[in-house]
Amino acid sequence: NILLSQQSVLSYSTVWSCITLIASDIAKLPIRLLQRDTDNIWSGVENPAYSPVLRKPNHYQTRIKFLEYWVLCKLIHGNTYVYKTRDQRGVVDALYILDPTRVKTLIASNGDVYYQIGADVLAGLDQNSVVLPASEIIHDIMVPLFHPLVGVSPIFACGLAATQGLSIQNNSSELFANGSQLSGVILIPGPLSDETLDRYGKH
Repeated sequence: NILLSQQSVLSYSTVWSCITLIASDIAKLPIRLLQRDTDNIWSGVENPAYSPVLRKPNHYQTRIKFLEYWVLCKLIHGNTYVYKTRDQRGVVDALYILDPTRVKTLIASNGDVYYQIGADVLAGLDQNSVVLPASEIIHDIMVPLFHPLVGVSPIFACGLAATQGLSIQNNSSELFANGSQLSGVILIPGPLSDETLDRYGKH
């Protein structure tokens, strides 16, 4: 009967350090556009249609912050959803990471996958609910333990340990705030003799 809060688990220093360290390190990695030549050799190229969005994914995030938020969503929620906007040519011109708590995966009777998305002003989605096909969403799944389209966060495995660590820290803080003095009430059934009272009073 222990209630685990995601917000409190994230405030545990070990969990915080792990997810921020992983996200910040991955965010430093460069993104390269590769092309395979006739000899099946991959090499980096620049393309006026695709390279701009890789350098600047959207109007409010740098490449580093975009990747950092991508990894954080995946580690915290188990899923990262990226909405793609396209220009008149149908080429992707911006990428927006959506709030994972406001995205729901839908599966049609024929097996097609859709995503129901809540309003997101930064991504230009003003309606309260929008359903988009899988072709317009990049869905990066952490570990699909229970469903192939639903990722599970590592917090699922470390939540109890983090809650225990926070409880230990809280108890320790209360002890030191009390001047490192232990206090309590001694309950003894039945009457007490003067001798017993004197003995407890001395200690």
